[in-house]
Amino acid sequence: MAPPAEAAALRRQQNRSDARRTIIDATEALLTESGLGGFSMRALVQQCGYSAPTIYHYFGDKPGLIDAVLEARLEDLVREIEQAPSDGNPVLQARALCLVFARWGLRNPTHYRLMNEPRGRELPPDSAHQRAVDLMSEPLNALIQNGQISEAQCQLIRQSLWACLHGLISLPAVHPDMEWSSDLLEISVDVLLGGWLAKYSEPGDWGGIADES
Repeated sequence: MAPPAEAAALRRQQNRSDARRTIIDATEALLTESGLGGFSMRALVQQCGYSAPTIYHYFGDKPGLIDAVLEARLEDLVREIEQAPSDGNPVLQARALCLVFARWGLRNPTHYRLMNEPRGRELPPDSAHQRAVDLMSEPLNALIQNGQISEAQCQLIRQSLWACLHGLISLPAVHPDMEWSSDLLEISVDVLLGGWLAKYSEPGDWGGIADES
């Protein structure tokens, strides 16, 4: 049995963890319901049962709270990226990571919108957001290091991928009444990456799409 002082410290730590989790869960629910523009601390107080001073004690301010909500969900994205299959082929790894990222965004439309909101401050280098960015950059960086693409080409490919994925993630949330093709994501990623990187991949990597060009 832990000494009384240690047991009390563990209880306080658990209470803090429970409070943070409750506040984050309530914030996520409100953001999903009304978006960032409709979110208010008054509504959060009513939703979670904690006072505004308590919320500010744990998260500093409203932007700090939003950052914490997003950071928690981005940790899931980082884990999924780290678990994505990789056989040493940077082209296939780029494809796998594009699909992981897009599927995460489709499952988490509220958090995806938050991720694209102006932050007003720099991200810490160890944040889940920055780690996700760094991991997503690895396949194209490997192609640069291998001398297969230039820095200028890499920048253009990044922007092209970003624009394509943003549309694939955002449009279904904006137009939920539209019947979106079930294979739209994979085909779009294959066509885009195949167009840019087919000459660096093996025959059949793109399901025949690139080979037919």
